[in-house]
Amino acid sequence: MRTLPHPDSHHAAGHRQKGGVAIEFALAFPLFFTLFYAIVGYGLVMTLDQSLTHASKEGTRAAIKADPTAFASNADYQAKVAELARGAVVQTLAWLPESQKEVILGTAPNYDKIQVAVAGSNITVTLTYPYTESPLLPVLTFPVIGNVPNIPDNFVITSDGQL
Repeated sequence: MRTLPHPDSHHAAGHRQKGGVAIEFALAFPLFFTLFYAIVGYGLVMTLDQSLTHASKEGTRAAIKADPTAFASNADYQAKVAELARGAVVQTLAWLPESQKEVILGTAPNYDKIQVAVAGSNITVTLTYPYTESPLLPVLTFPVIGNVPNIPDNFVITSDGQL
């Protein structure tokens, strides 16, 4: 007569496997979470970087449209150039949430954080985003890897044009 294995012996082996899966998950999850967080974090930062670059270029293009012969003084001309540049930047970045707009552009109606400089026939539009002051995502510090996303304290985007 043939003897069958005790039913508890199979159950115990299966139970040990469940613990193995939990240990594998505990080891793999931090790596995958870090990878996912880095992809999302750097993706948002790259989107913002491209948007700020585009906005500064649009500001420069808009400022070039001002005709210097239409103004009585150079100060009036420079004020108009700054107004056109700021208007184009604000319009281009209209999609940003209000909290981010205030950090990058300043407050309406002056938008004083948009720097517009006219020197001779050159114009420079500069946007600064203080990432540490208002991060898109919190910076997380992971063992071995370090800060994710590892972003400089300030993004400075500059666009130059010739008037």
